[in-house]
Amino acid sequence: MKNNSINTFFSCLAAFLFVNAAQAQEWQIEGAGHLIQHQGDDSFPMAKHSEGFSVGLGYSHYLNDNWSIGTGISYLKTELVFAAPGIRGTSAEVDTEGDLFEFRYNTGYFEESVQWQSFRVPLTVQFETSGVVRWYLRTGVLYGLQVGNSKYRQEWNNLKTSGYYPEWDAELNGPEFAGFGNIGDRRTEGTVKLRNTFSWVLETGVKQTLNTSNDLYLGVFFEMGLNDMRPSTAAEAQPVEYIADMNQPLTLNSVLNQSQYKDNTISPFMFGFKIKYAFEF
Repeated sequence: MKNNSINTFFSCLAAFLFVNAAQAQEWQIEGAGHLIQHQGDDSFPMAKHSEGFSVGLGYSHYLNDNWSIGTGISYLKTELVFAAPGIRGTSAEVDTEGDLFEFRYNTGYFEESVQWQSFRVPLTVQFETSGVVRWYLRTGVLYGLQVGNSKYRQEWNNLKTSGYYPEWDAELNGPEFAGFGNIGDRRTEGTVKLRNTFSWVLETGVKQTLNTSNDLYLGVFFEMGLNDMRPSTAAEAQPVEYIADMNQPLTLNSVLNQSQYKDNTISPFMFGFKIKYAFEF
């Protein structure tokens, strides 16, 4: 009985695909410009807007002259940007001789940019009017697969560190090899692993028929992130971290791994323009 039900299901599916094969199909080559913003009270307070682009290949299967379902694949490249006029903080530490002290740090302007590259697969439904020039509305969901680890770059301006020893009520501002002093400007790089993304997309514009088999789309879109992109690892680091190691006493960490932002999320929204050249068959 179970095998008969499975056979019936696949027979109906095959019949559906065969019947709809006669309907129009369309391939599109597309390019888009993106402006990225951050949303909600839980977003990173340091997050700034940034720009990016995407290129891709789309496919639409028409159910009738006005309705179609679509999918495809595109490549997105952009950056997440975080900046602040200054950062300061403290942490309880133990030095190389086993003495307890309060590690203090402050910096001038700070900026971090994180590369965001992903392959994205949409599943959408589209409505369009009739005629040579058509208005269209497209909406659906989009899954983004991150491309490996994301590189980040940081710029620290006028970084200063010191160690306060309460036992002697003394603050050390040196030596630098111990991690204390006027460190100055620093540039650092590293990698983080962003999560794959889900988002909702809405697109609208005009579709101009060029000839019997080619069309040109000009549109604008809005995309809203539905999940947190932050790395899955626990955010437990300080912005500037002291290590009891004379060879490398300081570690400068990405904002994505900092404990002060462990309750914040990254689920940006994007809007921009899109152009598509379509081939019907």
